[in-house]
Amino acid sequence: MSSKGPTLTINSKTLLGETTPDGFNRTKRKYARLFLWLTSLLLLTSHPLLSLVTSTCAVYTMHGGTWFSHKNFKWMTASIISFCISLYSLTLSVESNFVDEERAYELKAVLEMKHRAAEMIWGGILLLCLGLTVKEQIDGVVARSGSMVVEKNKKQT
Repeated sequence: MSSKGPTLTINSKTLLGETTPDGFNRTKRKYARLFLWLTSLLLLTSHPLLSLVTSTCAVYTMHGGTWFSHKNFKWMTASIISFCISLYSLTLSVESNFVDEERAYELKAVLEMKHRAAEMIWGGILLLCLGLTVKEQIDGVVARSGSMVVEKNKKQT
């Protein structure tokens, strides 16, 4: 007697990357959102180098997913924009550190204002998008639990 455990079938489409296992893209989006949460918090607290690292991780996480999925496209776009904003902010921050405050105070102030504005605006937008995603997940759980209660009440009557 031989016991058969779970089997994994691999065909040529799987090897060529034409199909993906169940939950593959969902897992990539979950990790990308985690990196984007960190990116938004780091942008809001003015840590452009660390936000550049976390947004790079988000882009790298999403690059292997399905490109023609609207969900993947949305989070890949957010990751790329976060990377660009973080790089822009880091560049302006470093440039403002090289400016002499006594000779070019206005230039230094403008550079600092631009990098903080970019960080605050994109960090806030990103935080809003991520917060709405959490709200959608909560609404889905509430709807499913509400339908379970209705079904349970129907069975009892």
